[in-house]
Amino acid sequence: MKVMLVSANTLREPYPVYPLGLDYVAGAIAPKHQVQIVDMNSLDDFDSLAERIEQFSPQIIGISLRNIDNTDTTDPKGFVGQYKEIVEAIREHSNAPLILGGSGFTIFPVETMKALQADYGIIGEGERLAMLLDAIEDRQDT
Repeated sequence: MKVMLVSANTLREPYPVYPLGLDYVAGAIAPKHQVQIVDMNSLDDFDSLAERIEQFSPQIIGISLRNIDNTDTTDPKGFVGQYKEIVEAIREHSNAPLILGGSGFTIFPVETMKALQADYGIIGEGERLAMLLDAIEDRQDT
C-alpha cells in the first residue's frame, strides 16, 4: 500500500524539530509498503500538503501528533485547532483512512480521536502501524 506519514508539528521556536519518530515508523513498514514522509515544518502552507497528497495518492495517511500544546505556562498555546485544519486539508484531497499516533495522541487518545474524527489510532510505539496495515490489507482482500 501507499502510506503517507505526516508530521503535524509546525512549531519552529526555539528551533524546528526533525520528525525522527516517523523515520523509525517508515523503516518498520517500508519492506511491505511504499512510504512518503511529509514534514509540515518544511511546507509553506496547506496547498503544499494538498499537492503532495495529489502527487502520491496515498491509500493510508498517518498523522503524528508530537504535542497537544506548547507546555509553556507563561504563554500557553494549544495545537488541536491546528491539527483539525491539517485533517480538513487532508480530507479535502483524499478519502484514505486516517491513522493518528505520536506522543501527543498517546496522552489523550479518546479525546483526540473524537476531536479529529480519525479512522484509527495507535497508542504507544508507532512501529505497531505495521500490524494495523496488515489488518487493513487483510480486510480489503476479503
